[in-house]
Amino acid sequence: MLKCTVKFCGGCNPKYERGDAYAAIRSALSGIAEFSLPQDGEHYDALLIITGCTACEYDYAEICADHRIRCSDSSDVPSVIDRLRHLH
Repeated sequence: MLKCTVKFCGGCNPKYERGDAYAAIRSALSGIAEFSLPQDGEHYDALLIITGCTACEYDYAEICADHRIRCSDSSDVPSVIDRLRHLH
């Protein structure tokens, strides 16, 4: 099982419903990836960064993850799912 964590940007300029995108990603990867909020000292296979727009570039360097995958728009959801599936 792929160990993933998720961070949402501050939401200052959301262009889409980020919660719906996250729900779709989690649903599509059920049984493949396990998502949790980040915990200090934990190492993750992937960090999913869900931003509200393309302007946010913060990468949460303090979170230890082998891969950082960004979702900046609802149209990114299919490619995010594919990228995470290929990590499995």
